[in-house]
Amino acid sequence: MPDDYTPIDHGPRSNESDFGALDPLPDGMRPAPQRRAHAVGCGVLQAALPFTVRLVDSADLLARVQALRMQAYGHHLPGGQAAGFGQPDPLDRAADVSVFYAQDKPTGRLVGAARLQTNLTRPLQIERSLVLPPTHRGRVLSEVTRLVVLPGYAGPVKLALVKALHLFCIANQISGVVAAARRSLVRQYQYLGFSDLYGDDRLVPMAHGSGLEHRVLFRDTVTSEADSRARGHPDHGFVFRTFHPDIQVFESVLSQCSAALAREAAGYSNKAA
Repeated sequence: MPDDYTPIDHGPRSNESDFGALDPLPDGMRPAPQRRAHAVGCGVLQAALPFTVRLVDSADLLARVQALRMQAYGHHLPGGQAAGFGQPDPLDRAADVSVFYAQDKPTGRLVGAARLQTNLTRPLQIERSLVLPPTHRGRVLSEVTRLVVLPGYAGPVKLALVKALHLFCIANQISGVVAAARRSLVRQYQYLGFSDLYGDDRLVPMAHGSGLEHRVLFRDTVTSEADSRARGHPDHGFVFRTFHPDIQVFESVLSQCSAALAREAAGYSNKAA
């Protein structure tokens, strides 16, 4: 571990929303091919990915995510508008925010990232611009922002990040994920399992999106599997029917627990001696 490694205290896990780094989905696009799934154990389908997905747990990793954001947004934004995305962002370190990253196995490069905020301690960023429907008020919700992929990377990074968000939400009793999408990117969110929050395709100017009009989309944690299956959605097999050991969203938490237990056991041994 490097000498300048600085762990980040995320507090209660969670994060804010802007999907500007996604390319429009080409016609006929389906999930990028993964290595062929094979049955393990009691017939469980398992597939390896060319990258891993984890939670950011150090200042070094966070700096690398910020650099990736600048690179990804620079692929879409004119001039020097993307430079700000590479700067430290206080929201990344907020107690109700979690940052996810995807790392290519062969090269170690970061190839994707996403940020998730919950409403457990304060309203979501998107609530500065709208009032949630009555059916969604009083629920534990989250908002995803800064979903980026390394330009030109071919793996199913976006889908894997969304699966990681889904698993995270299940574990943390979060009932759904809100997202704001520009009109040109709505199809990408639909591909990722989101649908219109209000059901009327309204466009809402976003205070945290430079005042530009966005569609407001939602992915329900509880019903998303049934919805995906009923629609024959292309994400169903990947997200709900295949075990991906490379999606390791709780690895950092488990390793910290294991380390703490090991220290405690060592303390007992020393006292016994």
